[in-house]
Amino acid sequence: MPSPLSLLDFVHLLHQRQQDLLARLPETSPVALELQRIGSSLSLARAALEKQALIERQADLPLQIAVVGPTQAGKSSVVNWILKQEAAGVSPLAGYTIHPQAFLHDLQDPAAPWVDEYFKGYRRLDITDLPKDRYDCFGTRRVETSSALPSCIVWDTPDFDSLRARQYLEGVLRTAALADVSILVVSKDKYADQSVWDLLTLIEPLAQPTLVCLNKLRPSNRETLLKSWQEKWDQVRQDGSPPVVTLAYYEHLEDLQGASDKLHETLASPLRRALKARRRQGQRTRALMRRHWPAWTRPVRAELAAEQSWQEMINGALGQALEIYRHDYLDHPLAYETFQRALAELLTLLEIPGLARPMMLFRKAVTWPVKALFSRRPGRSGENIQELLILRRSVEHALLQLQAALREQTHSDGLMEHWWQEVSRHYQAAQPALNTLFEEEASAYYRAFQPQVEAAAQSLYQRLKEMPATLNSLRAARATADAAGLALLFQTGGIGPHDFVLAPAVLSMTSLMAESALGKYMDRVSADLKRTQLEAVKRLLQNRLRREIASVAEQVDPAIRFRIPEETLAQVEAQLKEKSYGLKLF
Repeated sequence: MPSPLSLLDFVHLLHQRQQDLLARLPETSPVALELQRIGSSLSLARAALEKQALIERQADLPLQIAVVGPTQAGKSSVVNWILKQEAAGVSPLAGYTIHPQAFLHDLQDPAAPWVDEYFKGYRRLDITDLPKDRYDCFGTRRVETSSALPSCIVWDTPDFDSLRARQYLEGVLRTAALADVSILVVSKDKYADQSVWDLLTLIEPLAQPTLVCLNKLRPSNRETLLKSWQEKWDQVRQDGSPPVVTLAYYEHLEDLQGASDKLHETLASPLRRALKARRRQGQRTRALMRRHWPAWTRPVRAELAAEQSWQEMINGALGQALEIYRHDYLDHPLAYETFQRALAELLTLLEIPGLARPMMLFRKAVTWPVKALFSRRPGRSGENIQELLILRRSVEHALLQLQAALREQTHSDGLMEHWWQEVSRHYQAAQPALNTLFEEEASAYYRAFQPQVEAAAQSLYQRLKEMPATLNSLRAARATADAAGLALLFQTGGIGPHDFVLAPAVLSMTSLMAESALGKYMDRVSADLKRTQLEAVKRLLQNRLRREIASVAEQVDPAIRFRIPEETLAQVEAQLKEKSYGLKLF
């Protein structure tokens, strides 16, 4: 049994499978829409777990301060006020910053490898070299040291609410998860936007020390906006409101120093709490995962449920096929011929020792024309064997039933619509091969069951040997029926040897045995033969045929499947329920 996945390994796996699905499915498909809704929380959790691993490996990891906010909130200006210098580029145009940008304050190793490891898949550039036509980059720059700040990295981030934010949202979330202190910057026009509160709800379980900047306020609106902010916070968040600093429009350069001092004064408390909060990183990351676990696993569980439904559909269809076979063949007095085959075998066993060889030679001579006639025609096959005809009809019914059920599922299971469509497509392509396979398997079963028929005849014969009087009566009836059958066969030129030779003999034998003391034993042998036959046909349906039908689902493109078993979900869920007293989760 493979070792359980760590939380980080599982989130990486789930994220990769989601990306594969999104790359191949239409954006408007039900599962693609569902994955888009949960993508942000999964990206944040992945980054939070990676930060946790980073803390374990990097004991001297610098303090991380992330400035986040919607468009035109003034994030880059706030970064400059924190650093007390013009470091981040500012513009009146919306969406000016499209990459995470790190300003390294009082750090000896600005090219620390942990940055590249955490931002794996991103290219590190100097801030001045960041391109405008790609988003898989982040910028770094060393800045002048200020006595107002400890050694730290201050991150400026892109917006999260513009039309193109989806293209670089991953970088925003990764930076937000890295933060030891979060500074949310909102303007009077943006503070009530749903996107702002969606982000605040998303990061709530991480319980990061936070500072809120209500920027670009008019003094006359300050109290009203502060009250409104507090009310909204109480509605959305369960924890206490963080410190809020209000910043007005600054039209004169001399006012900027006041804004910077105000920020540093308010930022002091979150900074003091920041490094202590790292000790609870594992606990808070688990809280984040537990909150979003049902939404993350809903599409995975839907796939598992669809796969289980497919198995149940197959079981139901083949179960009905078996029931049709039982009803139309085994329990049908006119259709069931297997026991008659056993009685025909018994006829051979009842040959009178002295007459056996002469009767056999005479039989061969008289029936030669019939044998010659039938030697030029195909031997008896499924085309005229009653049992195989009924078996074929029952399986054809099952295969058609499955096709109809698949067609219904493609219109009723919205979330897994794509999966059912693919299974239906592969099933239709496989149907001719399934029919051919069953023809071969059924013929093989029929031949393989012959020893059971012979065993039933032997069982009757051995019982008859314990009843000499009955045995002698049956042998006399056997000889009479054989002679009458041979005479009729001779007169008719060999037409219908089964009807004219075996049928009279078997009918005569059956009547005598049923009326004798052997009657109840014969019924028992017949019932045992039916039970054995039913089990053999059940194996015929449930073994290779069932496997071949079930394997149709395995032909669905792996790239549009999660392929995460229930056992893995249970293992990860158990880890989430464990109490964590330290950082070790890997």
